[in-house]
Amino acid sequence: MSRYDLEEQEQLANLKAFWAKYGNFILTVLILVFGSFAAKNGWEWWQARQSTEAVVVFEKLESAAASGDLELMSQIQTTLLDNHGGSNYAPRGALLAARVYAEDGKTDQAKQALQWVVKESSLLEYEATARLLLSGLLIEEGKHAEAKALLEKKLTGFEGLFHDRLGDIALAENKPAEANKEYEAALAAIQANSPWRAVIERKIAALPKSGE
Repeated sequence: MSRYDLEEQEQLANLKAFWAKYGNFILTVLILVFGSFAAKNGWEWWQARQSTEAVVVFEKLESAAASGDLELMSQIQTTLLDNHGGSNYAPRGALLAARVYAEDGKTDQAKQALQWVVKESSLLEYEATARLLLSGLLIEEGKHAEAKALLEKKLTGFEGLFHDRLGDIALAENKPAEANKEYEAALAAIQANSPWRAVIERKIAALPKSGE
């Protein structure tokens, strides 16, 4: 087991505190970023393929989520997944529901929604987002092996974010050297103009400087 001096322990504690404070915000940004990406790049295709009914159900889910009516949102989500599970509005709705559930402390419901997206979504952006979000919830529960398993699949374009999350897992396991390795891999893979670089660099700066 690693042994840290007081300064290193303080650095590690500060990094964990940073993630505890900003983690939910960062995860929410992920949903918004990738949701917007998919909407921008696939909206015309979706319009041609999706039924009017699926659109209506999704908009009702959005409205229920915005109003904070979780019971109604859950009912609409069930309808969306059961009746329109093959549409791309289904994973969008599940991701939206997962965010609302997580913000309300309903972790089990959030995990179920994310697991559905991981298994059923045909869009890489949504699957990757769900894997990242679900692994974050599992880290909070101390289920590190399950979190790692979610990140084993190679999804092109998301290597940097997956390495970043693996770094978070290593940090949670008190393995700063491994965390540093994953964070550095994340920086190498992520785009130079990505705002996410600043977050990763801050994590690296807060790591203890000695090895395990």
